[in-house]
Order: sequence, then C-alpha cells, then structure tokens
Amino acid sequence: MKENSTGKKLKSLRENAEYSPEKLARFLNCTPEQVILWENGEQEPNFNQLAMMCKLYSVTPDEMFSHINVNHLVDNSIKDEFLHEASINRILRSHYL
Repeated sequence: MKENSTGKKLKSLRENAEYSPEKLARFLNCTPEQVILWENGEQEPNFNQLAMMCKLYSVTPDEMFSHINVNHLVDNSIKDEFLHEASINRILRSHYL
C-alpha cells in the first residue's frame, strides 16, 4: 500500500460512520473492492462518488480534503502565479458572498 492520506481519510470517515466496505459500496453503486482500493491509495473515487460521500458523512469538501497541502501539488515553475491567482480569487469571492 502506498502512502495515501486521502485513502486514510476515506477509511476513517467510513469507519466512524460504522459502515462496512460492502455497505458503502451499495450506497455509491460500486464494488467493495473499489472502496478498499480507494482506501489503499490504489485508485481514486470519481467526483460524483466524492460528492455523495460528503453528503453521506455530512462533511463539506473542505473538511474532506483539509489534509491536502496543494502547494506540494503545484509545479514549481508556476507556483507563484498559482498562489497569486488563488489569493485574487479568495478576495473576489469574499466580495460576492
């Protein structure tokens, strides 16, 4: 199993809800094997499955992915531009909410 904090988060949410992989798979229209692959970091759920898990576990996407530091995901050659754009969007969003 490769290191995968998202998989650990998904497993933790499932276990805290006291769901078996089989029960979660039924809700998400997938197989229990897929659930285990997600939790082991070998595959990733699709967007719809992630949205359904947020709803099922009553967590926001921010809460589900709060463990991810996106700065490590951005290529160094565009990191400054990415962070600048993120800060502009944060400011714009605060004015429209």
